[in-house]
Amino acid sequence: MRKKSLIVLITLLFGLTVVASAVASNHEPVEDPIPAPIAEGNVQVQLETVATGLTAPVWGTAVSDRCHGGLFVVDQDGILWHIEMPAGEKSVFLDVSDHLVALGAFGPGSFDERGFLGTAFHPDYEHNGLLYTYTSQPVEGPADFSTIPAGETANHQAVITEWQVPNPCHGVVDPASARELLRIDEPQFNHDGGTVAFGPDGHLYISLGDGGNRDDEGVGHGPDGNGQNPGTILGTILRIDPSGSSSANGQYGIPADNPFVGLDGHVEEIYAYGFRNPYRFSFDSLTGDLYAADVGQGDLEEVDLVSAGGNYGWNIKEGSFCFDPNGADPGFVFTCDTDHPDLIDPIAEYDHDEGVAIVGGFVYRGGRVANLQGHYVFGEFAQTFSNDGRLFYLDENNEILEFQIAGQENLGASLLGFGQDTQGELYVLANSTGTPFGDSGVVMRIVPDDRRSFRADLNGAEEVPPVETEATGLANFAANSRETAVRYTLHVRDIEDVLAAHIHCAPVGENGPVGVTLFSGGPVTVDGLLARGVITEPDAGNSCGWTTVADVLTALRSGDTYVNVHTAANPPGEIRGQIK
Repeated sequence: MRKKSLIVLITLLFGLTVVASAVASNHEPVEDPIPAPIAEGNVQVQLETVATGLTAPVWGTAVSDRCHGGLFVVDQDGILWHIEMPAGEKSVFLDVSDHLVALGAFGPGSFDERGFLGTAFHPDYEHNGLLYTYTSQPVEGPADFSTIPAGETANHQAVITEWQVPNPCHGVVDPASARELLRIDEPQFNHDGGTVAFGPDGHLYISLGDGGNRDDEGVGHGPDGNGQNPGTILGTILRIDPSGSSSANGQYGIPADNPFVGLDGHVEEIYAYGFRNPYRFSFDSLTGDLYAADVGQGDLEEVDLVSAGGNYGWNIKEGSFCFDPNGADPGFVFTCDTDHPDLIDPIAEYDHDEGVAIVGGFVYRGGRVANLQGHYVFGEFAQTFSNDGRLFYLDENNEILEFQIAGQENLGASLLGFGQDTQGELYVLANSTGTPFGDSGVVMRIVPDDRRSFRADLNGAEEVPPVETEATGLANFAANSRETAVRYTLHVRDIEDVLAAHIHCAPVGENGPVGVTLFSGGPVTVDGLLARGVITEPDAGNSCGWTTVADVLTALRSGDTYVNVHTAANPPGEIRGQIK
């Protein structure tokens, strides 16, 4: 069942207002745009905690191993942290909290999309010490760009600022060095984009949402919205030259090869448009490809491969489906009845059965997780707004697959962003509130799942169907360093007439075939050690498809294996435990 009720509730909680359209809808909503669920991939990882005690980390970047090293993490409440590796010690590199609008869109402690949202180091930072920030600031004077009509006031202003570190590789930011490049009126608190990043061409790219609200309608959205209007700066990715001066305010340059330079009625800073809320874009460090994750409204989340001059559809489309603003009621998607060859569809998308807000990441170019090489990594903020963030990647065919996270069904936190270090390794940024308050913010490195020790706690309740029994058990497994053998022990209590015990392959709540025999030759009655041994190969011809100990270990790490003890009274199994 679709989560329409959840989306409506969220909309009501956020108090978003819309201007009713005079045109009634004649379209039929698509209730389940993507029926197939996101499948689990074969990439098994662990999340290694690097730093704790942050508030709401939303972006991570690095300079070079020669200059600072480690990771720089943007905290939404105004701090740019420098995190040293491997100790994880953090120190303040820049504090912009005094520049920010008061956070908490619905009062203290509440959700907000504004704040300190992004930072980028100049490609020549080691010599010039320059870096750039994206901040949400109070309305203070005229904006360089505004869609706010006379008599109305912007919610806040998006500000791009240049800063300098006098001693680039050893010092911190000089707070007096601030030079404002660009100030933009934002109609509402949400849909702020917030990424700043240098491309392989040396230019600075900036993402901006459509201004907020719902359906790209309301104050500051104009009669046709912002997303489809290249004459407004909102709903775009910009491309500028911070060292130039050809802009209207003289604080930055507009590259001569920007796609809309010289076109009447177009903002020349725009690189691409038609976005709702491009919450995180990044460049593939190998190919230079630009990936953007665009947060959808009530139905679809999308990943776009962005090119110069491209129009990515909002609000004519949401994902690959057409979009109907639906007057005063919530908008919806429908099957397009008209071709839109000028609009570029996403390379991947998922619907709101899977979550509510996509969080963009990076193409993995590190060396630690071999089978992740070259794949775009991203995620979901929280599937049900209950600290159930999710981690995804794209396969070779741009199919969305979910990571297998060791010992976890999901992230167990709200996913806020990703980071990338100089070696191409990736970091997950999260907290347990989903807001820019508190101290639960954490930075975690994605590393291979190389666990060698596992256990299973056995009881009758885990059987499918459950078995009423007083019997219990404990199985322990430990692989050798070369991962060519696995030692095990299996202890049982209060059980009679044991026939056999095996490792089976199946997830929690499902029965599966036998892959490895741990004990056979019963019936025996034991109160203590039932079996001890070394697994050097799985059972011949097993239906799990295992042929080597490496296959067995891969399965153990996946969480989709269990130990089952069979008895004369319960031949299918009396006690069972998932291996973790």
